[in-house]
This record gives sequence, structure tokens and C-alpha cells, in this order.
Amino acid sequence: WVARLESWQGRYAVAEELYRGVLGDAPGDLEAELGLVDVLGWQGRHDEALERLDRLAEQHPGNFDVLLRRARLLRWAHRRRESTAAYEEVLAREPENREARDALEALRAETLYKLEAGYFAEEFNFAGTTHGSFVELAYHDLDRVWLLGRFQVQNKFAQNNTRATLGGAYRFFTRTWARGEASLAPPGDTVIANQDYTVEVVQGLHPRFNVGGGYRFLNFRAADVHVLTALADWSPRPDVHFYFRYTPARTTFEPSGASVWNQGGWVRLVWDAHRKVSPYFLFAVGSEDFAGVSAEQLGRFAAQTYGAGAEVRVTSRQGFRAGYYYQNRTQGRREQGVGLSYFVRF
Repeated sequence: WVARLESWQGRYAVAEELYRGVLGDAPGDLEAELGLVDVLGWQGRHDEALERLDRLAEQHPGNFDVLLRRARLLRWAHRRRESTAAYEEVLAREPENREARDALEALRAETLYKLEAGYFAEEFNFAGTTHGSFVELAYHDLDRVWLLGRFQVQNKFAQNNTRATLGGAYRFFTRTWARGEASLAPPGDTVIANQDYTVEVVQGLHPRFNVGGGYRFLNFRAADVHVLTALADWSPRPDVHFYFRYTPARTTFEPSGASVWNQGGWVRLVWDAHRKVSPYFLFAVGSEDFAGVSAEQLGRFAAQTYGAGAEVRVTSRQGFRAGYYYQNRTQGRREQGVGLSYFVRF
């Protein structure tokens, strides 16, 4: 009971030690074995937990608790086909089992592709309004590979812009992700980056906590920007997710070669309030110095940005995203923007 209470309170290392102590005194105790399997799974040690479950299945053939935990762990380990088969076996034994029914419904609703199209607009009190639209196709093999293609058109500051993006991510081991992305725009554009490259590595330290870092390079006609990123993602509850970013950037202006460091960062909260609705809230701070390129037009300023929005899932395969932000800058400059998109999974 003490080990179980420790695990419920998230003290997994203590619970694991206690369960192993029980098994040292009473080898083969099924309750202690299952408790240890749960603790290993919650720590993300899925392969180790599945090895113990395979041994338990041999020792206790047909045991329902062993079978249910195996289906659950296979899903956590991203072994989708095996998990589906295991949950189907659970339902064959107990047709009204809620966990198995919900898990199978979710597994069968998972798809490989997502197509999204949307519109966005930005309003400035110191420049003209921006209007734009995009279309995006994403692929995820439900395990290790994620790919993205995106095309965007917009009219910003009385200039028509287009941009194409390709990106991808790959999961190494259990909780290590590497991501890369590249965006290109015609070299004549001046208000968006002609080249935009990003690399990022994220390491899961716990099923609910990740850290990582990244680098981004943006090439404008009049400047190069190098952005460093330190990140942390934390989910204190399964339905609450915090995303923290610190993004210092060094800007070098051409042709003068003058350089300046700008500081910035943001925090985002996503709440899965309902199976159909996930609202989010955003707060960002930053500073920029454009004196090297246009002191009269932009100069130096700091800004605070406030944003909110939501994803609304009409069905398991389609829905909408909507968002709004307001940015307050020094020197009396302000801007705000809205976005709306529709997505379908297939």
C-alpha cells in the first residue's frame, strides 16, 4: 500500500524501490509485479515494463490485469498495431470494458495525414493591414516520423509575398526528438525572410516534462538574424500543457555590419478542457532594434504580446482553429491579428 501511495503521488523512484523490496521478500507476488509494471510505464520505461509483462503472461496465462496492462503499455510505446490487437483481445474477454473501448476508438480515429487551410489578418497603427492565407499538409506515421509541407501567400506593408516551407521531425529512442524546417521566399521580398532555417532537439526527461534547444537563421534583404532557443514543456496534468521558450537573437544589418542582441521569450498554456475543445493562452515579451536599417521608420522598441484561441474538433477527423493576439509596443505602436483555419485528417 505504501508503494502504491508513493506512485499515486508521482514519487516513482521511491515506489519502484518499495515494489522491488516486496518482490525480494515475496518473489512472484502478482500485485507487486503489476504495481512495478505501472511505475515503470509511468516513467516511460516501456520496453522494461513489457518484458516483465511477457514473463507474467507466461506465469499467469489468461490473466485479465496482465492483458489490459500490456495493451496500455503497447499504446504508450507507440506500437499501434500490437496495442489495437491487445485491446481487441481485452474486449473479447470483457465487452463492456470502458478503457479498452475508449482506447480502440481513439486508435481507430488516428490518421496519417492532416490537411489544413486558413486565413489570417494583422492590423497595425503604424503601417498598412496584412491579409494572407495558407495551405498545409502534414504526415505522421503515429510513431517516429513527422513531415510537413506548407505554402503561404500574403500582402504585407503593400507588398505581395509568397513562402514555401518543408519540415520534418524524427523520434530517436523513447523520448528524443530532432526537428528541422526550411522556408524560402523570393529574394525580392523585403518584409519577410528570404531564407528561414530551424533545427531543434527535444529530450523527454519524464513523460510529462521535456527540455531542449534550437537554432534558427533568418536571412532578410537588409539583415541576418540568428536566434537561439531554450525550451521546456511541462504537463502537470494530462489535460494541461505549458510551453516555455527563451529566444535571444542577434541581428546583423547590411551593408553596415552593425549587430545587436535582442531578448525575447514566451509562455503558452493549452488546456484540453473537453474532448472537442482545447483553448490556449499566450504571453510573450521581446525587444527589437531596427536602428541599423531604418531608425526613422522603426527604431528601437520593446513589446508585450497577449494571445488566446482554441482548437474545436467537430468530429474526430475535422475541426477548426481560431486565434487572436494583441501586441503593445513602446513608442505608442500597437498591432493585433486574427487567424482562422479548417483542418481534416485522413
